[in-house]
Amino acid sequence: MGIFNAESPIVKLSQHVENNIPKQKMNRYIFLITFFICLVFFFCEYLIYFIVQFQCDWPALSQNNQSHQLRALILADTHLLGPYRGHWFDKLRREWQMSVSWSAAITLHSPKAVFFLGDIFDEGKWANQNQYEDYVERFTQLFPSNSPHYVLVGNHDVGFHYMMDAIKLNRFYQTFNLSSSDIFRVGGIPFVTVNSMAMEGDGCHICKEAEKRITSIASGLKANEKPVLLQHFPLFRKSDESCQGEDSAPDEEKVVNFRPKFDCLSKTSSNWLLRNLKPRVVFSGHTHHSCVYNHSGVTEFSVPSFSWRNRNNPSYLLVIISTDEYAVYKCFMPKESTVIRIYVIFVIVLMISSIFFGYKRFRARHVKTL
Repeated sequence: MGIFNAESPIVKLSQHVENNIPKQKMNRYIFLITFFICLVFFFCEYLIYFIVQFQCDWPALSQNNQSHQLRALILADTHLLGPYRGHWFDKLRREWQMSVSWSAAITLHSPKAVFFLGDIFDEGKWANQNQYEDYVERFTQLFPSNSPHYVLVGNHDVGFHYMMDAIKLNRFYQTFNLSSSDIFRVGGIPFVTVNSMAMEGDGCHICKEAEKRITSIASGLKANEKPVLLQHFPLFRKSDESCQGEDSAPDEEKVVNFRPKFDCLSKTSSNWLLRNLKPRVVFSGHTHHSCVYNHSGVTEFSVPSFSWRNRNNPSYLLVIISTDEYAVYKCFMPKESTVIRIYVIFVIVLMISSIFFGYKRFRARHVKTL
């Protein structure tokens, strides 16, 4: 019966099928692994930022408030890394995280104005002109928006009081259309910005100019007009001990007293600003932690850092402001620990499935050999 010899078509066909079944299973396995790796990567590096921020929304004012309402997004301390500090991967990852989070925030919330409360650069105080221009270009690319941007100066942008000079200040002021102190109205709401490092009170020419402008701003306010005060340093407080919330300072940091003129404004400068400007609310950054603090009837919101380099759970504020009311809602972004946990779980599952698949192939070959 020659049709069943080794050269017969039927035998060759059976051998071909037998040899290709394991290859088909392997190809299918590789395809599935590649698909799930891409899926997890897409989720952790892009989709999760939209999912988490989709859960927050604009706060609401009282129902009987019929006046114009401004929707503003406020963030602080982006700390874009420069050429001296930080690993290149750290720089790449932090900027990717902030870029995607920014895209999600602008897409989901469409604010009418955006305020950056200083320290947008991490090494601006050391940057030469070429490095500074690179900084500005990266900032523009990372935070594009159709909404007006208002950028405040921070100590990492130009240095603390003892480091800042006219050259650093002027290039920052010219880039972001600022001065030592400014007043502007957005939707009829007055905002006053302050250069915190110029509130030293030592009579230097930079401080004198800032104080003169603030005095002029205060005298130009309308009767009973209370502005929104924006600055990098918080007003004077002893420490963060009274601050609450999951994004407030760690317990061991809360009991450490602030150093006036480094961690916050001096008590003298704070009282002078409150007395002259009579703000209805204050927003500040610098500490990288959240705090809501009451200064004799004036509430100050310290905005946490927007960068995962400084926090496990960065956040920003959605603020609605009318002529006589305001409301604040804090939007958290994905925790870095959550993203890492997802990756770790996936790697463990991947390893277990690979071991199981390899064991099944070994068993199949072993049985075939027997």
